[in-house]
Amino acid sequence: MVAWHAPFVLTTIEAELRRHGLATVSDRAPHGLVPICDPLVLDRHADPFRSGGRALETVAEWYGIPHDSAGDASSDAETALVLARIIGSCFPPVGRLSRPALHREQVSWHETYVRDAEAWRPGRHRDPHWPLSPVEVLPWTDHGPGQLSAS
Repeated sequence: MVAWHAPFVLTTIEAELRRHGLATVSDRAPHGLVPICDPLVLDRHADPFRSGGRALETVAEWYGIPHDSAGDASSDAETALVLARIIGSCFPPVGRLSRPALHREQVSWHETYVRDAEAWRPGRHRDPHWPLSPVEVLPWTDHGPGQLSAS
């Protein structure tokens, strides 16, 4: 599975499925959420000192990938898949890894990124977990008009 910024995407999906009493993707997949390929983690590892942002649109532009429908789920997914392939081609040590090895390395690369980013710019919340973040799933509560607080 390829997911740009996997902890955000996968944690959101898992939490929503759990909150609605449905089997999670982790539960449905024979080996859980393995292997995952996150082009954001690949890009941060392969080119850590490049200036500029790391938003999907910015990274796609850097690699010369057209991404005209930013924010559209299918367009974002397609762009993430193309980015994974291109980053693997541009950085052969990344591209030669097997899927299981790539997954294991991304866990380590993400931890290194969080540690280094915290040393460079302390005080910002950076989640060291990859590809899922731990969350407390609150039960769904229907709210009437004007009721916006959680129960």
